[in-house]
Amino acid sequence: MKKTLIKNVTIYSPLSAAFSGWLLIADKKILSIQHGQPSAEIEANCAEVIDGGGSRLLPGFIDIHTHGSLGFCTMDGDPERLRAMAKRNAEHGVTAFLPTTLTDSKENILHAIEGTAPMVGVREGGAKILGIHLEGPYFNPVKAGAQDPDYIRRAQKDEIAEYLKSGIIRLIAMAPEYEENLAAAQIFAAEGITVSAGHTNASYDQLLRAVDYGYSQITHLFNGMGAFSHREPSTIGGALTIPEYSCELICDNVHSHPGAQKLAWLAKGNERIILIPDTIRPSGLPDGEYPFTDKESVFVSEHGTNLRLSSGNLAGSALSMNRALKNFTVNTGASLDETWRCSSLNAAVGLGIAHETGSIEKGKLADLVLIDDNYQVQRTIIEGSTVYTKG
Repeated sequence: MKKTLIKNVTIYSPLSAAFSGWLLIADKKILSIQHGQPSAEIEANCAEVIDGGGSRLLPGFIDIHTHGSLGFCTMDGDPERLRAMAKRNAEHGVTAFLPTTLTDSKENILHAIEGTAPMVGVREGGAKILGIHLEGPYFNPVKAGAQDPDYIRRAQKDEIAEYLKSGIIRLIAMAPEYEENLAAAQIFAAEGITVSAGHTNASYDQLLRAVDYGYSQITHLFNGMGAFSHREPSTIGGALTIPEYSCELICDNVHSHPGAQKLAWLAKGNERIILIPDTIRPSGLPDGEYPFTDKESVFVSEHGTNLRLSSGNLAGSALSMNRALKNFTVNTGASLDETWRCSSLNAAVGLGIAHETGSIEKGKLADLVLIDDNYQVQRTIIEGSTVYTKG
């Protein structure tokens, strides 16, 4: 049996506090996790030895909300463009992701689904595609944000049936204040698909009721939702206090202020926050004007940190998962030992795949990322094979 050894690393695992140790990989999975240094005999029996040089070994990042990068988008429905996105994701420590759609016509969403389907499970030099995330089109137009309000509609059974034929939907975001969307949530949840409340003006009571229909997640907390008031806690208040909800969070310090990130941390803890980048087509490109949809351009400024439509609305981000984890850890004042699961395990739990990935535990897939003290990715490993090495 071919074995790979990773040594001289600080290991972050749910099994204990972070510790200096080593890890063995065999047959795509984690075979052993140990403290200290491996013996000369163990090292001699390994086909590959990776010396981490004191870096940090984390479970690979799982990105459940990413529309595009490098000028490409999920909506292109192009497997080769998805492959390029997957390669870039791996360069930032992502080992698995969900290409994410935009609110659009039924035909264009089906095109995106059809283009993604043959790529599910593929990891040729890039992050694995787990399935697809439908962000919309069943939203509240008053909270459209960068989504095209002309295509926002309420859920329709025949349309849902066409989407479900693919079998690759893993996550859908909908506004829960509409009865049609609640009925749809039951259909999606019955198929094992995670249902998220997004681009919504739901009241606290409506969000609470939605739990009974299968809603369990919040799309990009603080963005595209009803604002908190002490007399009507609204969507934000419900997201922070209803225990059944896990919350996506964009930690670029533009979509959410560092203080808001700390509030989310204090309210939800380290098991109910899922870090997302919400990247869009121009992510990874220089500052400038780029096409966003057939109707809209997006303007990238401030060295790629600020992406807005001509209206001034925020339009996704150019954030990377490693940077999101760094920002969140710094802004909350927590330790990496507390926050790492927000970039991996919590997403895996939400998608129902935590039995096979999302944490460093014996028997799980060796989906791993090595980062330095500045959270820069040194190496990305997927199912035991290195897909990216810095330099």
